[in-house]
Amino acid sequence: MLEADPALVAALAATERQNTTLTRFGGKDLTEQVTSWSLDRAYATDLPAPMRAVQGSAAAELRLTLSGDGEQTATQLYSPYAPHATSDIVRPRQSAVHGWGLDTSVLPAFRGSVRDRAADSATGTVTVSALDAAERLRDAARLPVTVTATAGSPISSGVWVVDHLLRNAGIHSAPPPREDCILYASLHGGVTPDIGFYRQHSGVTGYTRTNVPWEMAPTTSNEYTIRWDPRTRTTVPGRGLFMETWADTTSAAASGKFTLMAFYQADGATNQVRMIVDFARDEVWLGTNASVVIFTRPNISGRGRWHIGVYWQFDGLQPRAWLYLSGPGNPYTVDDTSLFDPMPRSNLNYVQLTSGVPCEAVQVSIRNSPPTQAEFEQQGWTRGAVLDEIGSELAAIPPVNGSAWDVITDVAQAEQATAEFDALGIFRWRTNRRFLNPSFDKVHVATSEREIASIKVFEAIDNVRNVVDVPYQTYQPGTAALRFTEPRVQQIPNASLSLTYEYDVTEYDSAPPVVYVTTPPENTSRVRFATDLDGRAGVHGAVETTVERDGTKLTVTFRNVLNQHLVLVTSGGASSLAIYSTGLAQRSPSRMSWRSTDNPSRARYGPQVYQVPATPWIQTFQAARRVANYLLSVASAPLPTLGDVEILPDPRIELGDLVAVIDNVGARLSLLAWVVGIRLSGDNTGSIKQILSLRAIDSPGPPTDTGLSPDPLLDPGARARLLREGIRVP
Repeated sequence: MLEADPALVAALAATERQNTTLTRFGGKDLTEQVTSWSLDRAYATDLPAPMRAVQGSAAAELRLTLSGDGEQTATQLYSPYAPHATSDIVRPRQSAVHGWGLDTSVLPAFRGSVRDRAADSATGTVTVSALDAAERLRDAARLPVTVTATAGSPISSGVWVVDHLLRNAGIHSAPPPREDCILYASLHGGVTPDIGFYRQHSGVTGYTRTNVPWEMAPTTSNEYTIRWDPRTRTTVPGRGLFMETWADTTSAAASGKFTLMAFYQADGATNQVRMIVDFARDEVWLGTNASVVIFTRPNISGRGRWHIGVYWQFDGLQPRAWLYLSGPGNPYTVDDTSLFDPMPRSNLNYVQLTSGVPCEAVQVSIRNSPPTQAEFEQQGWTRGAVLDEIGSELAAIPPVNGSAWDVITDVAQAEQATAEFDALGIFRWRTNRRFLNPSFDKVHVATSEREIASIKVFEAIDNVRNVVDVPYQTYQPGTAALRFTEPRVQQIPNASLSLTYEYDVTEYDSAPPVVYVTTPPENTSRVRFATDLDGRAGVHGAVETTVERDGTKLTVTFRNVLNQHLVLVTSGGASSLAIYSTGLAQRSPSRMSWRSTDNPSRARYGPQVYQVPATPWIQTFQAARRVANYLLSVASAPLPTLGDVEILPDPRIELGDLVAVIDNVGARLSLLAWVVGIRLSGDNTGSIKQILSLRAIDSPGPPTDTGLSPDPLLDPGARARLLREGIRVP
């Protein structure tokens, strides 16, 4: 329910009302030119279609008619061929905002963009339709295609998939990836990185939304470790890296510290740069294999949200670090260290987080200089999404087709969750648990004496389901396999070389190749660089390697950091680039099904079976059981739906609100119901009509058939007729 100021609350309670609206396109107020409007919202994924009495789409649609400004008709102003100065105001993809209320108080009702317009020369009007921010998610869905490194250990979830697709569209639930980001892991329900590649993990037992920096983080009943491959393997010497994360120390943690490390490798010569933040001991350690600097911070034990980062400079072989801290009782501080001991010429192999505190928004970005305070704080980003608890865990993220909104809708349907943009433009993902455990903090009361103008109550056997089968698929990781090799010996100029390959949509992702000189790494993508065609003079720390995948295209880019030509060649003079990826085990995924049954319902209403459509987004029997039990809880008995509930308009009501319906005049009922659909309409006379679709939170209870003697299934004369027809009967 939207919050209202005291003036609006008083106006809603008054006997006399004066409705008001506000409509803007492209930031220009066109309220006075609107002759009629309508706005529809309805859930589409909270229940399967056969169980839902009201069909809808969570994407809100605004439709309105414009008449013109009094001097020119709307057709002259806003048709596609009108002058751009006015025509662009309602062009497709133009911003559209609509709100309504009483007197001078207006609450937001819609925020989106124009979908289409139609100019009618006969009437001089222009009709415009607009959709909410779901239109921002019409780009092709792009997800990492990956599988867990350990059988039975999930790497993602439906929530993570939704969050990732939103982030790709610029809708954020935590600080966004920086420019030139080579690793970003939100940790919002999964260890899979949004940018970069998953390698392995241990100790992650679940996720929590309580006492976390922004949205969600791994639970810390024990310490966990996650290892990722970066999108780009940078070099030493080479460009600098800014490594950072957000942590929350509000609750007790497993160890009270975290370690964020970058591991560099040149065959057997290895080194690392690491940051250890020990909140319990008020210490921050920065170091390499051979040297360390310890900062004593007497105030980092303060409980709350912390933003901590370190900038590593690799201008030469001796790294240098800048420590950045910001948290409760400790405003922004930065410390510069001296040079550490030399590191070997090498390439970045992996990034690792080990933590006993909730962490999220882990990222590594390439920078040529230490960030300023404004850059460190990422000023200017806005939050546009709120998530919910995990509904399904994923051991693999499968290949997908369609738009980002299509995939979000598929995940919502699989979990029976809801995905919507509210009236303020905030995306909200909500699991079905709220329908099972309603909160009664905010309940709108609608009575026949004042608010209700009309109401229809529906109950149907078609909505009853007492046997529910939910299929699920279990994924098992296979072994890394060679996908292809570069057939030719390629040369890299003083700049960059990009090689693009066809990559089947069913193939799982491949991280950038690991650089070697003497010992080829096994079961992983690899490449070797040399200064000559015969491959004898191999080099380390000379080339940055980057891998990007877009659908069926895999592009490997080599950025030469030396001032000389290099060659992709083995010591034997052959092409050195080989691409591996880890896919699924043989005969994986396995297809199984979970069945839940309500026997009392079967006895009352007969068998009513529902087979949930198969989906790759349900991968465990626990998730399948949750879906089945939820569907039984709302469908084992006819759950009345209240349709066409016309009420005294109230702009505070939103989808998912609880409404107490009290009808002492017509249907004689008193119940609590969920708002699952809202239809609004109005015109330039100030008239506004609001019609709700409601779903009761409880069934009226099992039938008692008091005083009734239901007729048998067969007519008493059926036996005699069968005998006359010569058919044997008992």
